[in-house]
Amino acid sequence: SPPAREQILDSIWADHPESRPNFIAYDDACSLLRHIVTQNPNSPWLATTRFIVDVWHYIGHRATDILCGLWCNPAPLNGSQPDLILVKEDADGTTYQTRAFNTETAEQLNSWLNGFGSQLRQMSDVNYDLFIHVLMMLYGERVEARVRDKGLELSEEFWQEA
Repeated sequence: SPPAREQILDSIWADHPESRPNFIAYDDACSLLRHIVTQNPNSPWLATTRFIVDVWHYIGHRATDILCGLWCNPAPLNGSQPDLILVKEDADGTTYQTRAFNTETAEQLNSWLNGFGSQLRQMSDVNYDLFIHVLMMLYGERVEARVRDKGLELSEEFWQEA
């Protein structure tokens, strides 16, 4: 439920509110945002974080839901969220807009993790943490290899500036 989701977010960032993310992609972000706006219009979440619906779930959201379309769109083409849109150029030199973040990747990761559910439920907290860390390391290595194979890795200049 939206109140429970807000409570989870509040507890995660309770000790470090300055570290709240700029974006949270969630399949029902519009309901969460609607809850926060109506129940706590002065919530710090509204000043720090944009709640967006991941692309795969956004397709099923109603076009008539103004709040969802305006504030939770994962790829707004109206210029309201330039961090979510990249301007690219195709081989012919024609520019086009594309999403900056692949929110479907999180869905794919969750789907992959579901395959380990029965093992994870049987583990102690220490073993669970270790297993998840190893899984994330392996998953990250797979993703990095795919990015490298496509020639999309970040440049040395980027890392020097970071």
